[in-house]
Amino acid sequence: KPGMPQGPLEVTDVTKTSAKLKWKKPEDDGGCPIKEYEVEKMDVATGKWVRVGRVPGDRPFPELDVTGLTPGAEYKFRVTAVNDEGDSEPLITEKATIAKNPYGKLRPPLLI
Repeated sequence: KPGMPQGPLEVTDVTKTSAKLKWKKPEDDGGCPIKEYEVEKMDVATGKWVRVGRVPGDRPFPELDVTGLTPGAEYKFRVTAVNDEGDSEPLITEKATIAKNPYGKLRPPLLI
């Protein structure tokens, strides 16, 4: 089986309905190429992991845009590397992320 994807599992570009996840390939592929990465989210309120996507294993910089988040909900994310021998241990975000639009967006200046 492959090793765990390398962290940190970065959560960026968070809005009220989406977020971007980035991580690094495992150091050890277990002797078989990584076929894909399985990405899951967990709504902290329910405690249930739900698959949100798969990413091809040949990407040098794996990432995934997660959509369909519930505004105001708190989420954790995890990524598992998959090859023909099985699934790695999951790389899990250290802290929960709240689905909300970023604050402090500046309005364009008024032209007078």
